[in-house]
Amino acid sequence: MRYLSRVELSEIERLTTRNGFSEPYHTVTFDLISDGIPNSQLVVWVHPVYPEDELVRVARTFAYSRLDDLAEAARKDAFSEDEIQALWESVKPDNFVAQ
Repeated sequence: MRYLSRVELSEIERLTTRNGFSEPYHTVTFDLISDGIPNSQLVVWVHPVYPEDELVRVARTFAYSRLDDLAEAARKDAFSEDEIQALWESVKPDNFVAQ
């Protein structure tokens, strides 16, 4: 069960206050979009010493590592695709219609 997913740049805020840090940081917000689930956002802090022309690429790198860690955590004790499909088939209501 794979769904079309994408990560889109939503907003960049430059030189914002970051709690616990004396220097301002840039925040880069990405929309996480995947068919079948509500959209989410991921905010990434980027230190302003990174080159301006690489800001989004740096933020994507940080986002990727966090999302990869989250995906690994979500996989723990998850069903395989075959297992979840078999379970669905055993509990699916007779009158179920996907829209």
